[in-house]
Amino acid sequence: MSSFRPVRPGTYEFRLELGYDSAGNRIRKFKNLPCKNDKEAKKLLARLEVELMDGVFVDNNNINFEMLYMKWKEEYAPYRLDPGTYETYKYVIEKSVLPEFKKARLQKILARDIIRFLNKEEKNGVGQYALEKRHRCIRSLFRYAAEFEYIKKDISLDVPKPKVKARKKDYYDEAEMMKVFKVINNVLTHQRLMITLALTGALRRGEVLAIDMDKDLDFENNTIKIQRSVQKTKEFGLRIKSTKTDEERIVTFDEVTMKEVYEYRKERKIEIMKIRDEYKGFKTVKGEHVNLLFANLDGTPYSPSSVSQFWQRIVKRYDLKKIAFHDLRHSSASYLLSEGFSMKAIQERLGHKDIGTTMNLYTHVTKKMDSDVGNAFLKVRN
Repeated sequence: MSSFRPVRPGTYEFRLELGYDSAGNRIRKFKNLPCKNDKEAKKLLARLEVELMDGVFVDNNNINFEMLYMKWKEEYAPYRLDPGTYETYKYVIEKSVLPEFKKARLQKILARDIIRFLNKEEKNGVGQYALEKRHRCIRSLFRYAAEFEYIKKDISLDVPKPKVKARKKDYYDEAEMMKVFKVINNVLTHQRLMITLALTGALRRGEVLAIDMDKDLDFENNTIKIQRSVQKTKEFGLRIKSTKTDEERIVTFDEVTMKEVYEYRKERKIEIMKIRDEYKGFKTVKGEHVNLLFANLDGTPYSPSSVSQFWQRIVKRYDLKKIAFHDLRHSSASYLLSEGFSMKAIQERLGHKDIGTTMNLYTHVTKKMDSDVGNAFLKVRN
């Protein structure tokens, strides 16, 4: 009789009974699959048994790349990848990787086959960032194949990661930021505040949109807790999830900004009281109810793309240097670094897990600082 058992948190082992061989020995197949609890494992076992009876269950020795991809979509990606990442990976795999390896037997694919594929793609004009994304998709597929024992060794580990030059970050210097603060006095209040928080707090677009006006604002200490982010995908629509690094942080703001936030929050509360029963609010992916500071009148989130759209209209209308809304975050960090704040302080404000990420992003500032350091002793030499 087929059975299952938990082997580690979030993963169950399934034992499938395939009958007996010609010598009378019992034939069994074992599979490790992600499961939250016994109830979910019971349903999955029933499905595996149906596949076994229908002949859909695949022997690991005969699985091809297309079968692997289909199982990756079902057994692995929805549980391990962020929905936005999952959506991107599916597009990349189906457009470029799958046509190349579709019918190839998984156990016959070698590291050199993947290297040749990436070399061919580069020769055909695929850019460095797209090439690196193909590499990440292949790594995810083979990581899954090895973890779930479709293959004995993850051969993608032997495939060198394509070299990618860091994208040059656009940002505003001090004079350009002063112009931004001047012109946004002419725009809608919620737009002005969203731009201000992104620029002075180095917040991501989705983080600005996910601020809860009841739980995240601390007017006594002039801080905002950043613990969520609004995301939109084709499959799931608008959703509120944890931050990009899955960690929360406390960001301090100046008292002028927080006073403006306080006044805007009062206006929001009055608007909500007027519609009362029509107010919906919103729930995070964990089921937590939130009252968003920046949202539609009924409390449902703004789409992240709408923020980019109104920002580009402002850029065009007031003849600002053309940069993306996300680059307001880079402008913030660049300005603070140029003002002498430590790289560690900037890392914590940005919410980067690794200080190396922060240093790599802001080499344009540190190079100038190094140049200034070189001239530091001129005062004492004269």
